[in-house]
Amino acid sequence: MNTTACFVRKCIFHSCHWVSVRSIRFPVVLAMGWILALAGQTQASHPISITRASVYLTRESADVRIEVFLEDLYLFHQLQPNREDFLNLSVIRQGIKLHEQFLSQRFEITDVQGNRFSPQDVGVAAYELPAEGVPLSDLMGHQLVFELQYVFDQPPDLLTFTQMFTDEDAVLPSETKLEIKQQGGGAAIEHTLLPHEAYSMRINWDNPPLSAEASDEERRQWQDREKQALLGITNYSRVYSFLYIDDFEVRHEILIPYLSLDEDLLLTRDDDPLLDLTEQDLARQQIEGYFASGNPLRIDGKEYKPIVQRCDFYGLDMTDFAIAAKRRVVPVANARVALILTYRLNEAPQSLELTWNRFNNSVWSVSAAILGQGKPVRENLSRLGERNVLKWNRPKDWRSPAPIAAVKTTRQKSDSKWLPIVVLIFGVVSTIALVATAAMRRFRLAAFTGFCTLVAGVAWLQVNERLTMPRYLPVSDKVAVDVFDQLHDNVYAAFRRRTEESIYDGLATSVQGDLLRRIYLEIRQGLADEDDGGAIARIDLVQRIDLSRTTPVSNDLQQSDSDLFGVNCSWKVVGRVEHWGHVHVRDVVYRARFDVADTGEHWKLVGMEAFTQTSLDTTTQLAQ
Repeated sequence: MNTTACFVRKCIFHSCHWVSVRSIRFPVVLAMGWILALAGQTQASHPISITRASVYLTRESADVRIEVFLEDLYLFHQLQPNREDFLNLSVIRQGIKLHEQFLSQRFEITDVQGNRFSPQDVGVAAYELPAEGVPLSDLMGHQLVFELQYVFDQPPDLLTFTQMFTDEDAVLPSETKLEIKQQGGGAAIEHTLLPHEAYSMRINWDNPPLSAEASDEERRQWQDREKQALLGITNYSRVYSFLYIDDFEVRHEILIPYLSLDEDLLLTRDDDPLLDLTEQDLARQQIEGYFASGNPLRIDGKEYKPIVQRCDFYGLDMTDFAIAAKRRVVPVANARVALILTYRLNEAPQSLELTWNRFNNSVWSVSAAILGQGKPVRENLSRLGERNVLKWNRPKDWRSPAPIAAVKTTRQKSDSKWLPIVVLIFGVVSTIALVATAAMRRFRLAAFTGFCTLVAGVAWLQVNERLTMPRYLPVSDKVAVDVFDQLHDNVYAAFRRRTEESIYDGLATSVQGDLLRRIYLEIRQGLADEDDGGAIARIDLVQRIDLSRTTPVSNDLQQSDSDLFGVNCSWKVVGRVEHWGHVHVRDVVYRARFDVADTGEHWKLVGMEAFTQTSLDTTTQLAQ
C-alpha cells in the first residue's frame, strides 16, 4: 500500500470526526483532500492527524504524554516499507527517533513573556510490536506514547500551548486533543489544539480547578474568585465587546487576540515570535482603520462615525486593560489588542443598534455587553444565524442630569420708607422758614434757614439716588450657603459633559473670568485617572462635608460687602472609571476657600484659594 492509499484510507477513517467538528467546511475541505491525494500531492500537505496530549502540571515541571498512531510516523517521516508492505522494527525505531525530535520542535510550551521551555527529557514509553514488523494495513491499530518533561525555575502563573504538527497552509490540518491536569486540582481542562493556534491557561495554585464531585455552590464560588482575579476576562482567546452608554457619550471597547485579525488585515511582521514596537505601530494603523470603518453603530436611527481613543497591545500578564499600556514587546502568539472607540453626543441617546460585521474564520463569536444605568445586558454575538446585532432602548427609569441654570441675584432690598419723607418735610420747612425770615429782614436767621435748606437738598439728592439704585441688604449666612450650594453643584454638573467645549460652557454659568480655566484644570486633574492615561471619572456623588461663610479673600471686582462674600468648603467626590466590564471607584476629599460675587444679574464664583485634594479609597469591582 503506497502513501496515497494510506492517506485516502485515513481521510475516510476521520470523516465522521470532520463532520462533527468542522461540519461547515467538510464538503469543500475533504473534497480538496481527495483531489490532492489522488494527484499524489500528499508530500506538500500532510494528512489529517489526530493526537492526544496529556499534561500534568506541578510547581516544578510539566510532564507531557503524547499519543500518536504508528501511521503518523509512517506518513510524517516517510518511512519506507519492505516488499511485503511491512514496516520493519528497525524502520519503526528510526521513525521513533525522528518523532522525538519532531515533537521537541513542534510541541511548544511558553511562559507569559513568550519564552519557550525546552524539554529536558524526551523518550517513548515501553511498547510491544510484532517481531516481523507491522503491515501498512494495520498501522492504525498500534499507538506509541511519547514522554516529554519541561522543568520550571519557578511555579508558572500562565502557560501557552501550541502544536505545529502540520504547516499553516495544510489542506487538512492536524488536531491535538489537549488535556491538562493540575497538581492538587480536580477536573482536567480539555481543549482542541489546531496547528499554530495558541491556547493559554492561567494556573492558580491557590485556587485550583475543582473535582467532578464539587457542589454547585462550590463551583459558583470558584468561578467568582476566578472572575474577580481576572476582572471578568476569563478566556484568553475570546473576543470581548463592551458598549458603555452615557448621557453625552457612547463608548465601544473591544478586546481581541492579535492573530485573529491577521486573516483580514495581513498584518506586517517578521518570523520572530515577538511583536516589536515597529510592528505594533504598523498594525495599529491597520486595526484602527479596520474597526473605525466596520461594526456600524446607529444611535436614534442615525449612523455615527467613531473617534479612535486608544489602540494598545497587551501580553497575557495584563488583567486590567484600563491601565494605559506601556510600550513594550509582546509575544505574537498570545498578544491581545485593546481598542476604544468613542461616539460623542449632544443629548442622551434613546436607542442603539450595533451590527458586528468583523467576523472571519478565527472570529466566529463575540462576548458582548451593554453597560449603562442599571444591570448590564450580556449577549453572545455570532457569525451564524443572523445573531450579530446588538440592540438597546433607553429604560423608562433612566436618570438624566438636570440642566445647568445660572443662580440669579434675587436679594432683599433696603426697606427705609421714612427716610425720604423726613428729608422732604425738613426741606419744605427749611424753605418756608427761609422765605419768612428774609421777608422780615432777619438776616441771621435767614442765613441759618438757608443753610438748612441746602443740607436738605443735598440729602434729597442722595436719597433720590438710592431710590433709583436701591441698596441691598447684606446676604444672610443661610442665603450665602444656598447660593454656594447651587454654584458648586453646577461646577460638577458641567464635568458630567464629555467634551472640553461643553464643560467650559457649563462652567461659564457659575464661574467668572480667569478663574474658569483654573477651576477646569484643578477639578479635571482631581477626576483624572492617571493609570488610564488621564481618563475622566464619571461622578456618582458630590457630598459637601463642611461649609461655612467667611471673609472674602479678594475683591478684584470692587464690590461692596453686600455684593461679595467668602465660603470655606470641604467636600467628597465619588467617581468611577469603567473599562472592559469592571469599575474603578475612587473617593477623594477636596478643600478650598471661595469668593462669590454679584456680577450683575447672577451670582458667580470669582476667587479660589488653598485648593487641596486627598484620596481616601480606591476599589476595583466587576460590573454587576
